[in-house]
Amino acid sequence: MIYTVKIEQTYRQPNRMKYIPQTDSFVEKDVKSLSYERNVRQPYGWIVESGTPPCRHLDSYVMSDKEYRLGDQIRVRIIGVFQRRDGDHKLAGVPEDREIQDFSELTAAEQEEMRRLYPREEPGEGWFGRRRAEELVKEFFGRKKRKTVVTAQHTQSQHHVNGMIGAWGDWELTPLGRKQAQELGKWLLEQGCGEGFALYASDLKRALQTAQEINQILGLRLAVTDRLREVNAGRGNGRTWAWYEANKKPKEEGYQPDYRPFEGAESDRDLWNRLYPFYQQIISNDEEKILIVSHGTALSFLQSMLLGDSFRDIARKRFSGSGGSVSKIILEADGRATAQYINQRVC
Repeated sequence: MIYTVKIEQTYRQPNRMKYIPQTDSFVEKDVKSLSYERNVRQPYGWIVESGTPPCRHLDSYVMSDKEYRLGDQIRVRIIGVFQRRDGDHKLAGVPEDREIQDFSELTAAEQEEMRRLYPREEPGEGWFGRRRAEELVKEFFGRKKRKTVVTAQHTQSQHHVNGMIGAWGDWELTPLGRKQAQELGKWLLEQGCGEGFALYASDLKRALQTAQEINQILGLRLAVTDRLREVNAGRGNGRTWAWYEANKKPKEEGYQPDYRPFEGAESDRDLWNRLYPFYQQIISNDEEKILIVSHGTALSFLQSMLLGDSFRDIARKRFSGSGGSVSKIILEADGRATAQYINQRVC
């Protein structure tokens, strides 16, 4: 069993570290690390394929004398597990180039180090070898659900034809946009989106009206949320593109993740942080089929999240769609993500 462990705790940090998924960073908590208090020098993290904190995930120690930094990702072979009564089991892994197959093959010093973690064992608890670890990992992934996530960008809006910016301007669909949304609904029905899907939509009119037209055909439960809104332009909302370009704040060369063109506007980091709780919600709930109707930039970031990108990846790549474009991403129970198509124009 080879998996990827992302390091969230090393012996260099006496206090516990907390992972901030929105920014792919770590902050120090005001409590001591259990590993530090019990003199366990093996680094600790979570199995990337299992999920991302604070969502459900599997934890693992990495049995290695190498120096790792927070955020490092190491391919490991799972060789054992400390089975806990509360279900919060702790796996043990070795780097995949280390020729060890089972917890019993670790050195006596390594085994003693691990046993210092939990000196008081309740009935049924204790360190077990590879076979039991594989059973618990299989059981964990067996509870996860394969998810199909379809995203749709709203169809033609008034701001597409009147020279205004979109952002938080609450523009309605044009007559053509409504017809496009109806065609989009028919296409989605042909693709099997009319049964068992949960439908989410931005509360801005152009996206909500697109979702409503689609839903005349699909007949799904519709949930409306402001978390799926397009990026906020602050003072730029409700302005023409000419005014926007003439009055926006100067921008330095290179990618600036915290750049805000106007007072009250959102930066890329702000938008990512606003969307991330919604992303965590849909990947951790029990819904297996999800349809999302939103806006270009918001969907670009959400698609990146679904495919496993972190915020720092936005600096070098992102997706670009047009009105009425659709994407389909499959999230497997084992953590793999497959894009069957991205921003395919269907109307």
